[in-house]
Formats: sequence, C-alpha cells, structure tokens
Amino acid sequence: MDNKQMMQAITAKVGNEKAIEIVMQAYSTELLTTWIARVQAVKPIGGPQRRDHLADALTRVVEVCDLAS
Repeated sequence: MDNKQMMQAITAKVGNEKAIEIVMQAYSTELLTTWIARVQAVKPIGGPQRRDHLADALTRVVEVCDLAS
C-alpha cells in the first residue's frame, strides 16, 4: 500500500479528523525515535540515508487499526 491508500484506510475506520490526529502523533513519535537513537549513538542528525517517517507512521497506525477491528 502507498501512503495515500494507507491514509484512506485509516480515515475509513476512524474518520477524517481523528485519522489526521493519530497519524500526526505517530509521525512525531517516529521523528523523536530516530532523533533519540542518533543522539544516543553520537551521530549527526540527518544522515545520508533518510527514512520515510510518514510511511512508517502510517504503517504503524494501519497495524493498530487492523488489530482493533
């Protein structure tokens, strides 16, 4: 699934406003997780390999929605 399909699946389950809120919280969590791991490893922030934090957040939310249904 691409990002748009995942967002549509989330929206279908929880509604538009709640979907946006949940995904933004998950996105923030993904960013913080990456940042903390890099700080703990004493690596510079923003290396040559950038993760798709939005896709990771959407995937996590879809997984949780699937578990709840």
